[in-house]
Amino acid sequence: MKKKIVSLLLAATMIMSVCLSGCGNEKQEESKTPESSKVESSAGESEATSTEEKPQLEEKTIQIWIGGPGKQKDSDEVWEEFNKRLQEYVPNTTVEFTVLTTAEYGTQFEQMLAAGEEVDLAWIANWVTGSTSTNIDDGNLMPLNDLVAEYGQGIVEAMGQNVIDAHLYKDGELYYLPSWQGLTTDKKGIFVIKEIADLAGATWYEDTQAIVTEWWNHDPSAENLQKVYDQFDKYFAAAKDAGKLCAGTVGSKFMGWNYSQNYAKGSEWVGPLRHDDTFTVVDTAQQDHYKTYIKNQAEFYKKGYIRSDIASVDTSQFSFIKNGEYTDNTCILYVDNFLTQSKLESMQKDAGVELYGIEIEEKGYLGLGDATAMAVPYCADEPERAMMVLDVIYSVPEMYQLLIYGIEGKHYTDNGDGTVTTSYGAEGTADADYGLWRWTIGTCKNSLVTQADTAGYYDELAENDKVSPANIWATWSFDGTGTEDICAALKALRLEYEPIFSGGYTGDDWEATYDKFIKARKDAGVDKLIEEVQKQMSAYVKETGLTSW
Repeated sequence: MKKKIVSLLLAATMIMSVCLSGCGNEKQEESKTPESSKVESSAGESEATSTEEKPQLEEKTIQIWIGGPGKQKDSDEVWEEFNKRLQEYVPNTTVEFTVLTTAEYGTQFEQMLAAGEEVDLAWIANWVTGSTSTNIDDGNLMPLNDLVAEYGQGIVEAMGQNVIDAHLYKDGELYYLPSWQGLTTDKKGIFVIKEIADLAGATWYEDTQAIVTEWWNHDPSAENLQKVYDQFDKYFAAAKDAGKLCAGTVGSKFMGWNYSQNYAKGSEWVGPLRHDDTFTVVDTAQQDHYKTYIKNQAEFYKKGYIRSDIASVDTSQFSFIKNGEYTDNTCILYVDNFLTQSKLESMQKDAGVELYGIEIEEKGYLGLGDATAMAVPYCADEPERAMMVLDVIYSVPEMYQLLIYGIEGKHYTDNGDGTVTTSYGAEGTADADYGLWRWTIGTCKNSLVTQADTAGYYDELAENDKVSPANIWATWSFDGTGTEDICAALKALRLEYEPIFSGGYTGDDWEATYDKFIKARKDAGVDKLIEEVQKQMSAYVKETGLTSW
């Protein structure tokens, strides 16, 4: 059974009862000074007397690593001020910060672990520091249950017990704390340009919303996916006629995400399809919805909705419309991971034109926050003190704001209306005097509203997190032992064929190319992989008692 983080009351009791000792790296904590007791004097007056002295924390210096823009001109000045103010909350504590760019962070993180360097808190991100489950299984991260119970109740209060529980690993331990920026996932949406959508038909937006809702949430059949494509055919045709097709579309920017998310986490497109309560594992590439995707991308290419040079162009240069300007690299459609009203307002502000937001998923789920989180490496020298400091960053907005934005009046200006102005916008840059990335440590609930932000954005995400259930597959992961060669071969095939299918440039030969791809997957051993994934997933379903999606 998964262990729960103990309650605030129990944690406080534990803190009060722990004795301090002089041994190196033991738990050293500060007990709260009890309320002064009222004692009646002989004169009948009330006197306040302290029942016990407040123990002093031993002098400690801790190391914290964060991903970000790198060290900046005023970093030392801000960190000195942070340490000065920290004494009010965690006395006798000095933090030495190291801020590394994401380009260098992954390598430095690996080297730190290999050398056993005494880093007490480190930013982790599954897209930078590698698979989080692998880091846990390899013993690179320290279990945090006891540390959070004793020193991190401000974190629990800031995050919510449901979020903490959702991040307990399969052994019942907590190994990292999400740097909160909203955890509700599976609420994707499609942003389209209102002017073009209206040209596609007077009721195009309403009709498309209804069709997308039915397809994704109720009947994800190939027939319903075809209806989605038929609707967007009208949109791209209208854009082409109006001379605003620009970069056009490509699967990776439009529907490329749909087939790979049509199943739970397996490996290389192998897993059970959504809405299949038998949890039967299949090769999603062999399903009708993937074949429909390939066919329609080929049709889009022939109709000119996909650039003729798509095989050689760098699609990473494509971006959604900005400042109302249409260029050769302008995308007129954008799929977002989480559509909210405040996100729509923010996107419109950047786009410089009116937009429609088409909701794909009706409800969201709490996803794992290991895309950006803080963890205690196995080699940490002062994990207890580090957790005390992290608790302050989560629970004291002023300390978080100082660390992220710098010194008020110097690095940002308070506008007096609930907003601030920075020299760089929402996110610190390498050439800024100071400014870190707000989503790398602590919680964005404490962030300031800059000139580049939309007020209420994180409030809306926080409300979603309160009502979103945990994703039933969030803590499941496939153990690929024994299937490494198969997975490597399937990955190579995916990297070879997916750009072809996404770009649609097979044209009338799409079906022959598809058949060749499926045969190659079978030859690579996809059926054996299906058997292994099914074995592990069936065991998980039985263990957890799952009966439906």
